[in-house]
Amino acid sequence: MTVINERCCLDEDTDSVCDVDERPVAAKPKQNATVPVVNETKEETPTPEKPVESMLNTADEAEKTGKLFAEKWQMKQYSIMYAMFTPALKQKKTVDEFNTIMSLEPLYRRLTKVEFKGIKMLDEDSAELNIMIHTNIQDIDVPGATLEFMDGSWRISAFVDVFELSTYDAACSGYRNNNDYNMEDCAYDFAKKLRLADYCNLSGCHYAACLKAIGKPSGMTQEAEQCYLCQPVGKTTVECILDIAIKYDKIAACNVIKEDRYSDKYCKCYGGFAKAKGTIGYCNMIQDEGFKELCVKEYNGEYC
Repeated sequence: MTVINERCCLDEDTDSVCDVDERPVAAKPKQNATVPVVNETKEETPTPEKPVESMLNTADEAEKTGKLFAEKWQMKQYSIMYAMFTPALKQKKTVDEFNTIMSLEPLYRRLTKVEFKGIKMLDEDSAELNIMIHTNIQDIDVPGATLEFMDGSWRISAFVDVFELSTYDAACSGYRNNNDYNMEDCAYDFAKKLRLADYCNLSGCHYAACLKAIGKPSGMTQEAEQCYLCQPVGKTTVECILDIAIKYDKIAACNVIKEDRYSDKYCKCYGGFAKAKGTIGYCNMIQDEGFKELCVKEYNGEYC
């Protein structure tokens, strides 16, 4: 029995045409001829299947779900893992945030094997999920992982460290004491993956490259701002900014220095730029007489 064109009928030759429609058309009986009476058997209404919930709300189905989750983790198919979470977890992180955390967090990056160890039913709607993860350093039981039956399927609740921390901390805090790949390196990759410029501010010496990577303005001003985040060895922040101004041949790079640091801005940077170019006119363009005096002093090699 199948449904074709919204009709329930037999289709024994599986040609998507109801068998009753394929029968030859009977010849029109002659007048006064006796027409045979065909006893048609009334088709029985199919017995409805049992509700889906009663078929899935079992320990076997819970175990299948837990095993599938472990397999997808092993394959690093994080989006599929995310789809298996409870709605409550999904409200705390987006799928992109979860993917970013799992691809950057140091423990999860070192995974070599994800081992499904089994489940333990707590009641008909919940079970403990036992998964062990193996790295090249240690083996760890995933803490607090559970299965919950809701809306006709088993859902996963796990990863307290992922869903309770901020997305950046969950992804990058593990690199706090790492010299080979530190939190600034992680912030750079984090910003690129989620295309969030705010995290470029945490990327240190990657700042300008980070902005460029996500399509934000990246040039003289951003390189000068980077001097505050990544001071070159053997130079002060102001000397770093002055180098950027000279590199681009634009004194405007000095303007990233705030006004309350007027000595650094007008003496060391403006005056230093004028001196490097051999043109006191850069000092004369300053309208404030006090600031102009600072610039001229540096130009003349005097203390200011």
